[in-house]
Amino acid sequence: MPLTSKSPNAFDAIETELLGTNVLLTRMRGYMTRLMAEQMFDQFRTLLSGIAEPIWIIEQIELTGFEPGAVPAGARWFSAFKERGGGRVIFVSPLSAARMVAASLAFAVHAKVSTCETLAEAYEQAGLGAVSIRPSLFSLKPSSRG
Repeated sequence: MPLTSKSPNAFDAIETELLGTNVLLTRMRGYMTRLMAEQMFDQFRTLLSGIAEPIWIIEQIELTGFEPGAVPAGARWFSAFKERGGGRVIFVSPLSAARMVAASLAFAVHAKVSTCETLAEAYEQAGLGAVSIRPSLFSLKPSSRG
C-alpha cells in the first residue's frame, strides 16, 4: 500500500499556530516530505518554546500522503514537544497510515494520543470549547490566475 499520492498541481504546506495559551495547531496539506518537515521545524520549535505543558493538535484533513523519510523528521517534532512538557497530542486525519505513524511517534515519547474526526472536536478535546474554526491560509486553494 503506497503512503503517497503526489499530484503535480498539489499545494504542499505545514503551518503551526498558537491557539489560546497552551495549544499548538499544526496543519499539514498536500504531500509531506522530509525536507518540508525539517524546514518548518524551527517555526514549530519557536512557538513551542513559549508554552508550558503544551497540547498539540495535528490536523491533516488535506494531507494527500507522505514520503517515508518524513517519519524520522516528524520524530524530531515529537521529541521537542515532549521535552517542553507536552503530554497530549490530538490528531485529525482521514489517512490511516498517518494516524498510525503519529500514534507510534507519540508512544515513543510517552505522550497520550487521541483522534478526532473534525477540527471542532479536537478544539473541544483540547479544552478550547466551541471555538469558531477559521480556515488556514494554506487550506485555501491557490489562485489559478498567473
